[in-house]
Amino acid sequence: MTASVAFRDTFWNVPVWAQVALYVGAILAVTVFVYGLAQRVRLWLAGRPEPRLDRIPERVALVGKHALGQAKTLSQAYPGVMHAIMFWGFLALFIGTVLATIDYDITVPLLGYKLLKGSFYLVYETVLDMFGLCFVLGLGMALWRRFVLRPERIDPTARFAGALALLLVINVTGFVMEACRLAAVRPAWAAWSPVGWFLAQGMLAAGMSEGALRATHLSVWLFHAAVSLAFVAVIPYSYFVHLITTPLNIFFAKLGPRGAIPAIANIEEAESLGVSKLEEFSWKRRLDFDACVECGRCQAACPAWMAGTALSPKQIIVKLKRHMHGELPGPIHGALIRPEELWACTTCMACVEECPAFIDIVDTIIDLRRYLALSEGALPSTAPQSLQNIQRAGNPWGLPAGERLAWAQGLDVPVMEPGREVEYLYWVGCSASYDRRNQAIARAVVKILKAARVTFGVMQEERCHGEVARRLGEEYLYQTLQQENVAAINRYRFRKVITHCPHCFNTIRNEFPQFGGTYEVLHHSQVIDELIRAGRIKPTKALDATLAFHDSCYLGRYNGITEPPRRVARSVPGLRVVELPRSGARGLCCGGGGGHMWMEVKAKKRVNLIRVEEILEAKVDTVGTGCPFCLAMLDLGRKVKGADESLQVKDVSELVAESLE
Repeated sequence: MTASVAFRDTFWNVPVWAQVALYVGAILAVTVFVYGLAQRVRLWLAGRPEPRLDRIPERVALVGKHALGQAKTLSQAYPGVMHAIMFWGFLALFIGTVLATIDYDITVPLLGYKLLKGSFYLVYETVLDMFGLCFVLGLGMALWRRFVLRPERIDPTARFAGALALLLVINVTGFVMEACRLAAVRPAWAAWSPVGWFLAQGMLAAGMSEGALRATHLSVWLFHAAVSLAFVAVIPYSYFVHLITTPLNIFFAKLGPRGAIPAIANIEEAESLGVSKLEEFSWKRRLDFDACVECGRCQAACPAWMAGTALSPKQIIVKLKRHMHGELPGPIHGALIRPEELWACTTCMACVEECPAFIDIVDTIIDLRRYLALSEGALPSTAPQSLQNIQRAGNPWGLPAGERLAWAQGLDVPVMEPGREVEYLYWVGCSASYDRRNQAIARAVVKILKAARVTFGVMQEERCHGEVARRLGEEYLYQTLQQENVAAINRYRFRKVITHCPHCFNTIRNEFPQFGGTYEVLHHSQVIDELIRAGRIKPTKALDATLAFHDSCYLGRYNGITEPPRRVARSVPGLRVVELPRSGARGLCCGGGGGHMWMEVKAKKRVNLIRVEEILEAKVDTVGTGCPFCLAMLDLGRKVKGADESLQVKDVSELVAESLE
């Protein structure tokens, strides 16, 4: 290679014995790595089977977006940028090392071709230097955040300090090696390695001789090689395993409806109901545990944690991970995870929304609840009475089934009849059928549908679909109710199902298909939005109010429906719509999900009060909802906070109904 052509001198200043030691060490490191990874894979595959190999192109795209592109990680500014530049820096350096290996060990000896030379090599050097600098900056940000800022959600332990220090040492020693070489050789193209060149100028300014530079280079090279090989070897045994498990877990993520909890197949014959021991978790759930990086995003977003309950979703997964690896022996229930931790979950899925590793935390909690409910009969507080009411009377209050349509008196509401086809089957749900405040929602929906002159009907034999039973772990009751309701619905002819309750919406849309009930299901805000845009109804009466829309977890986060209710609100003259700090897919839970409408949970502060305080800070006089549970929880919260007169809580349908002339 001529002196005028830039090229990579791979083993500059490295004696043959050190080169041989590097290759021997690499073989040992890779062997230890493969063995450790194989042990983990065997541990995962010991779990129950779970199909996750469908829709491969979508899964690859997920990995590209969220593992390589860091999309979900970047949803939070400081930690997102910190991790992204660390990851991209690491990835670039890894690719650089692979290219250097290919150049020296494959293309040169086998093809007689030098890959890293000329313009390509110069760009290679600049890119690696800049990404390496980003890596160092990211590591510095991580150390500052974990050990100086110390947010509550992360642990400032020696384990994490060692992991960050190891990466920092590898990177910094790489720059020092490069600087020694550039200072000793002084190639014309040295400035193409900006970080190494800058450090080299410092070494030359300090008066280091060529001998000193060579000695320093070799010493640092040996240390760098040993530490780097040790890093490769310990990946499967350490925190660094997430470099493998996180992309894997993203690839095997749930691609079906987020809100659909898997059914217990053949429940009458099932050997185990729920999960009480490690052997009963699926292989995917075990991979979930190993994919956790303990970043604490789930905990920070969890309303139960904010309220001071026993639950930390992070600790649920961390404890199960340690249990899987034998670090926390004993039974899962009681010794490892207390019942109050599980019952505190509102199933809002904020943890799943925030998790950059796509861990199905809520599904794990439901599996553990199922064991308590079905095998131990250990339901909390008043929940058993509500479930008995559902089983006996078809609603959680235990009120007579004959009163289900009492709200419709005087409205001439059509009742579904076999043989008569309508456009919409209006599923009213238990809350608007029996709760006096929420009955106004059903009346408003009927008023709107009649004003639009669409054909619809309600079911006299409608019963609770049992969503609360499934979330509380009582899968047997849930499946019984599902089968009854699907059979009842299938008697009628209609094009679409409309419901104003996101819990009903999620259940009918995403879980009824598990039992043969596949329908096109619309939330009432979607239907109202369509009717307004089609000109079939037109809100005309001005409502002078500043409104913030509270997103139901089961509507926004579970099913991605956030814009239709806002468009509906904006269509009402006089309404000024503003956004709350936490809204859309990242909205804060009202505290009523996961069965919490029907049981008491020990907490330092109620979730609904936390949300109402946030609403009051926004200086609005009306909060809009699209969920009867949310309406009830926020209505109670405003009364507790003494905001009865200053804050109104209304469903979007009520706003439109008021505005119709």
